[in-house]
Amino acid sequence: MNLQVSPVASTSAASGSIARSARLPFHSNPDILDEICEYLSYEYDYDPDDISRSRQVLLWVALTCRSFLEPALDRLWRSLDSLFPLLKVLPAFFQSDDTYVLRGRISPEDWARFDWYGRRVRKFSYTRDPDNLDIAMHVYFRLAQLRTTPLLPSLRHLHCPSTSQNDFLISGICLFLSPSLQTLEFENISNVEDKLCGTVLHTLHSDGAPMEKIVLRGRGLSRDTVRKVIQFEHLKELELAGMGESLDMEILEHIGSLPSLVDLALDFTDSNIPPLENDIGLKDLRSLMITAQVPFIQAFLPRVASMRLETFVAVAPSNPPVDKKDFLADVVACWKDSLRRIALVHQAVDETAEELDITALAPLLPLRKLTYVRLEGYVMELHDRNIEDLAVAWPELSTLLLPFISAGRTRPTILSLSALAERCPHLRHLRIPLSTVDLPTFVSSGNPHEAAHNLHALTISTADDPWELRDLLHLARHIDYFFPKLRWVNAYEGHDSERWAQVHEMIQMYQAVRHEATALEQGRMRSQMQALSVCS
Repeated sequence: MNLQVSPVASTSAASGSIARSARLPFHSNPDILDEICEYLSYEYDYDPDDISRSRQVLLWVALTCRSFLEPALDRLWRSLDSLFPLLKVLPAFFQSDDTYVLRGRISPEDWARFDWYGRRVRKFSYTRDPDNLDIAMHVYFRLAQLRTTPLLPSLRHLHCPSTSQNDFLISGICLFLSPSLQTLEFENISNVEDKLCGTVLHTLHSDGAPMEKIVLRGRGLSRDTVRKVIQFEHLKELELAGMGESLDMEILEHIGSLPSLVDLALDFTDSNIPPLENDIGLKDLRSLMITAQVPFIQAFLPRVASMRLETFVAVAPSNPPVDKKDFLADVVACWKDSLRRIALVHQAVDETAEELDITALAPLLPLRKLTYVRLEGYVMELHDRNIEDLAVAWPELSTLLLPFISAGRTRPTILSLSALAERCPHLRHLRIPLSTVDLPTFVSSGNPHEAAHNLHALTISTADDPWELRDLLHLARHIDYFFPKLRWVNAYEGHDSERWAQVHEMIQMYQAVRHEATALEQGRMRSQMQALSVCS
């Protein structure tokens, strides 16, 4: 979709019949206009169709009148995952034999129009161009030659999902460095990109960029590059994944002394740091994620000064074997009054999965204010009564993510969905290894479920249950009854994806029929009211 609106053309459009109409009071209030456009804007985790519709609506709003032009365009251009829409503004950027090139003079007026859009971009994701879009590599070098100021002067968030030089011109990332940057995310890093990452960090620090969040995921960064990360004294969020070999006590102590740090994720895999014996700071930490062996994590916990940790994530291998119940008891002992979100993830180092007994979760049951619980990579036996116990213990849950359990093991049934719908009214995201064996026939009570539950996403983390079309119809009806506002039914990592896509479509059909019936009834009631008003 074309996101461009000519500044001149928009002024003319705004002076048309709509703009000449009486100005409403909110037209002069930028806060109200911002709220309206923000409500219409999209986020990346929405359905692609929702994103497309949202962008189309925002474009229409931008063309409605002069008051809406700026706030609507600000939202339209807020996030980009390609420079292509901006490059199309320049007349010198055109297609030659199916390849886009940048040739000829770029006038001050052309740059002004480029900047009119570019200044609105707050988040940019630098990725390889899609196969159907061929932009000559020289375009980026030519841009670097022509511009002496940042391409995106208001950029706050720069994300690079892959820094592999085999995919695309990764050094082109330097085009988007700006003193305005606050967030930097690099993924899939290798030792080949170590010096580039160091240069990026050094440049941002030298330019005085007020960095608040840095995420580096991959392998191979040198200790010198990692040290450049902690030069940003105002960091609030830091994640270093796959950099265990580069961590030492000096770096760890410096991280602990960062005065504004509230969110920390560290991977100690292959690290030579021994179990901690001294406090390391982190007095204001709210979220902590550690990847390490459980004994190391247990030694780490009491060395954290924060008394108000809300989120804790542990990613650990099976070896050495450790009692997870004792481990979780240690976590609860540290932050029982503040903990709201917890995740326990098994780090696979071979094909052997680790057994996790449901009784290991006993220390967490008294934490009635938990809103997020995630178990990942473990093999479990789960009964309906176990799910009932969890639902009773954690009534504030908004997210419950249970591990994949294959057919042949004990798994929760449709009764567990009923328990969660009744006991956890705030649940929005549920992943559950649902057994569809011996599924009961749905018998309608003639009335809708007492409370219209707002569950948005249901992921089924099991596979290989035998079922027939009749089972699909009844299962979809059960799910629709418990969760009438459900938006997505997903298959976990593609297991039985076709089956669950059919369930999703069936639920959507039930919802559509219900909405049509409701609209028909409302229309009938309106007609009756109109008839009564005429008679009176």
